[in-house]
Amino acid sequence: MQDQPLVSIIIPTFNRAHLIGETLDSVLAQTYQNWECIVVDDGSTDGTETLMTDYVTKDTRFQYHQRPDSHLPGGNGARNYGFDLSKGEYVQWFDDDDVMLPVFLEVKLTAFTENNDLIICSGLMVDRDLNSIGILSYDDTVSLFKGFVLWRNQITTNCVLFKRQFLLNLNLFNPQILRGQESEFFSRIFFELSKTQYSILRRELFLYRQHDTTKSTKNEIYVPNFKTSETYVALENLKRSIVLNDPGLIQYFYRLLIHFLFRALEHQDKPNVKNTLSSLTKMIKPLNWWLVLQLEVLVNFLQVQKRSYHKIEMYFKTYKLFHD
Repeated sequence: MQDQPLVSIIIPTFNRAHLIGETLDSVLAQTYQNWECIVVDDGSTDGTETLMTDYVTKDTRFQYHQRPDSHLPGGNGARNYGFDLSKGEYVQWFDDDDVMLPVFLEVKLTAFTENNDLIICSGLMVDRDLNSIGILSYDDTVSLFKGFVLWRNQITTNCVLFKRQFLLNLNLFNPQILRGQESEFFSRIFFELSKTQYSILRRELFLYRQHDTTKSTKNEIYVPNFKTSETYVALENLKRSIVLNDPGLIQYFYRLLIHFLFRALEHQDKPNVKNTLSSLTKMIKPLNWWLVLQLEVLVNFLQVQKRSYHKIEMYFKTYKLFHD
């Protein structure tokens, strides 16, 4: 084991004492055994600490830490703190409710080439009882970045094993992001990657648990701080799409941001209305100044009226920035 590189597995957790045991048992069952597993607690109030005491006592490769105040609350703060503590040549972030298959680490490590900075695998989507319900898909007809932001490349934190040296040159997870944490991180990274820096494995190497409370259900509830984060991610990806000069992507993020803008109007969320309108119009003005003028006039009118108009929203959503 001494001549094998150390892999740091970093698991942020919050109130998952009923699930994280399965995750840790799957780490123990790895065919590749030279690892350290760093669990960072983001303020659990259940039995997580008691459970972790048992694992740390039985196997010193496990570590259990509380996220310090120097890192902001949330999964991103916990992920970043785990990286600060890690020592491995390779780094694998993993979720506290998912399960590694026994060859998860071995297969990914073996796949690295000299130029690779990261390896991406797939996973099996499972229900709460670990029954298979689907596979995370990958579309190799588009770029890694484009496929990811369109969710045609279904890549989660679990999918990616990193070389530590690569991560040292990056800003890691943005702790200010409250929603779309993985999306912000991977969008930023994938946009800059060359094809030689990564390899894709067409193998399902982990179980990705789906819970009853789905993202679509959560999205029905309007939380201003969440929308601020989602809007930020979309604006950054619109900016990248403009750099790529990709009309399809530009149109996609324009439409998404119109949706966010009108939801903010509907909920009288003035800060998000102001930020979204200002940032969006600044970016698309060089593409279509007439559209920008219409947006500014009508959105300001709707704010005074304190209501949103479905027909006006649909007009802007279906507005083509580029003509065929």
